[in-house]
Amino acid sequence: MFSFLLKWAEATWQMLVSSAFLFVVGLLLAGFLWLLMNEKNIRRLIQGGGIRGVFKAALLGIPLPLCSCSVLPVASQLRKSGARKAGVMSFVIATPESGVDSIALTYSLTDPVLTVARPVTAFLTAFLAGVVETFFKDDIKPPVFIGNRSNGDCCGATSADNLSQKSIIIRILSSINYAFNVLLKDLAPYLMLGFVLAGLVGALLGDNPTDIPSILKTGWLGYLGAIVIGLPLYICASSSTPLAAVFLASGFSPGAILVFLMAGPATNIATLVVLKNILGNWSTVRYLTAIVVVSITGGVITDWIYGILNIPVLIRSQSTPEEHSPVSILMALGLTAFIIFYSIQWVSRKLAKKSLK
Repeated sequence: MFSFLLKWAEATWQMLVSSAFLFVVGLLLAGFLWLLMNEKNIRRLIQGGGIRGVFKAALLGIPLPLCSCSVLPVASQLRKSGARKAGVMSFVIATPESGVDSIALTYSLTDPVLTVARPVTAFLTAFLAGVVETFFKDDIKPPVFIGNRSNGDCCGATSADNLSQKSIIIRILSSINYAFNVLLKDLAPYLMLGFVLAGLVGALLGDNPTDIPSILKTGWLGYLGAIVIGLPLYICASSSTPLAAVFLASGFSPGAILVFLMAGPATNIATLVVLKNILGNWSTVRYLTAIVVVSITGGVITDWIYGILNIPVLIRSQSTPEEHSPVSILMALGLTAFIIFYSIQWVSRKLAKKSLK
């Protein structure tokens, strides 16, 4: 038992060390994006209807560091402000499926092809879903999202609108504060879950990756399995990446991994319930259908690209301890400390809320 726990801890640590540096870089970039792309600018950019508005909404959503829970208040406010449903749907799909932080983490744990395929597929999913939605009547009264956007329970809850008149130093410091004191705080419990689960799967499958039948790792059963796992699961773009890297290392095809990375962050039961009130029943059905169809199509194309070009799958998280630099180890220690600290705070808040009921 002790030897297994040690193996689990080692697998988790290896993944943290491999990904920490680029993930921190991604967090900093996310902070600067938050500063530039505040809610007012987002509303202005996607206000127009039609395919042009859908294109801008999908493109804008790719780098933004919002998860599937925090994008909902923004989506509701956009609808309330008069944004067309097609643009809002496109934005809601693109944003949680990708982000500069998750893109950096994908590159640090997997390979360049999958790193590029992830945001490209997210954009195409969002764009095509929005284009389809333009053919349907937009006659639903925009709802008011009920919830506190500043309670720290969802990433991206802080607004940057009131910083536009501040000095450049204040804005830079605010973006760094957002990255580490807001975004990382909100991602921390999900990152912990993602890394711990990835370490567990790595410990279980590391020595026997062939124990899972190959038919369940590749082809249509692999894609469908990724959909079944990803659809109901709440897991943000960043926290899904370590788990995806372990599945990739155990023999799952890059296409099946891509399907999981698309379906997991953009869909879960809570998101779909709220989204139904923002977009309406049939629009939510079209939203879900677009994610399933385009993500599987993207998975098929990705596997075809790997096969036709004979590209070897690279899993960076499998590096050995001797390969880690002191900087990587220090980054991993710091990131681990933040994740544990913020996760303890998150649990404390949840327990405090329960005790008040």
